[in-house]
Amino acid sequence: MGNDTPFQQFLLENEHSPETDIILKKMLEDSASDDAMLTEEGFRTFAERSGITRNSKIRILRRLTVGIAASLFLPLLLFSFWALHRASEARVEWVQVGTKYSESRTVSLPDGSTILLKPCSRLYYPDHFSGRERKVMLTGEAFLDVAKDPGRKFIVSAGDMDVTVHGTRFNVCSFLDKEEDEVALLEGSVEVRMQGQQGSVTLAPGELLKYDKQSGSVERRRFAANYYEEVLQAGGLQFNNEKLCDIAAVLTRHFGVKIIIEDSSLSAERYFASFINGEGVDAILSALNTGNHFHINHKNDIIYITR
Repeated sequence: MGNDTPFQQFLLENEHSPETDIILKKMLEDSASDDAMLTEEGFRTFAERSGITRNSKIRILRRLTVGIAASLFLPLLLFSFWALHRASEARVEWVQVGTKYSESRTVSLPDGSTILLKPCSRLYYPDHFSGRERKVMLTGEAFLDVAKDPGRKFIVSAGDMDVTVHGTRFNVCSFLDKEEDEVALLEGSVEVRMQGQQGSVTLAPGELLKYDKQSGSVERRRFAANYYEEVLQAGGLQFNNEKLCDIAAVLTRHFGVKIIIEDSSLSAERYFASFINGEGVDAILSALNTGNHFHINHKNDIIYITR
């Protein structure tokens, strides 16, 4: 790396590290700015002072400076980043587990917690938990059975949500292409914090939270937790006031078939439904189409839904 500084070397060597992502995310939350000019100026200033100009590595700096008024916060950010790194010098190795279309996988964590990772999902977790927190990162959907540990809270970072628990069973769904994030609690208690919002929402067993990532609205409702678990154990699918576009995305992940909804008004229609008898994609779509208000057409291995 030539004359790179230790700080510069750390950024370059840990570009794809989930640990780095967690630190960057925390820094973004603590020093966000909506001023685009300050953001761009902050990026240029940071890049110049850090000495990193290689195009292949510049994206990590953009992750760091997007939304940060670096002209105001740069000295504090540099110190905080380096201090956080030094504090974790007893380095942990981050494990990455992913699933493909139609694939689910059970993951056992070092603390005894278990996670059922749903199709097309990705989980990052450390090879051992140190300190007073147990943190994992999730993209996609998973059902978590968290081992109780009163001295160390468990945190799931998923999309725009941070879900904090102390020993509980719940489902989290947060896909990048999904308009809403969701948490459904079966047992215990969880506290959900949404980025960019003040305060948090604490759920009780049998409560479900939906967070609209575009509008920022939060919906909270009761659901039948016992039946929810029956469907889960049967490997079935259930939709709680889900938009048809999101249902189509779930079916794509579970069955590996592409579904195109050609009418935007159809995409926004919502459904409550459960399927526990191994129904295929055609049977599920037909069941949703109880009023025959849309057509289902197959063409070149693609399913088209039209009004």
